[in-house]
Amino acid sequence: MNSPNVEIVQRMYECFNRGDMDTIRREIFAPDLVWRLPGHHPLAGTKNGAEEVIAFFGQLNKAGIQVDLIGIEPFGADSVVEVHRGHGQTNGAVLDANNCTHYQIRDSKIANVQVYISDQHSVDNFFSAVYALKPIPDRLA
Repeated sequence: MNSPNVEIVQRMYECFNRGDMDTIRREIFAPDLVWRLPGHHPLAGTKNGAEEVIAFFGQLNKAGIQVDLIGIEPFGADSVVEVHRGHGQTNGAVLDANNCTHYQIRDSKIANVQVYISDQHSVDNFFSAVYALKPIPDRLA
């Protein structure tokens, strides 16, 4: 039998995989959610609030990323740790990496998330290829 906190994270994955962002927004994410994704690519950084994370999820979908849950366990009274495989291919870029995510649950909702990347260089290269920067003159205009 899973813990209630594990079930919340599993439900997020189920909703993500079927594109049900409304349920995630309303029932799974705390309104003041903080989600941290390391890296040096256009999607890296801290996302504040459910809306920013939902927008981030939308970009993952647009990039063709699939996320497969590998393992998930409760960690203390208010946390869950999971391992997932992120993989996809688009615009000639390929991603296939296992990562770990720590979720802090508050009032039965995901409130704080830290993603740990197994191959940061690969992830940076993938998202930098998918979300290529404009040429210098256009960026400076």
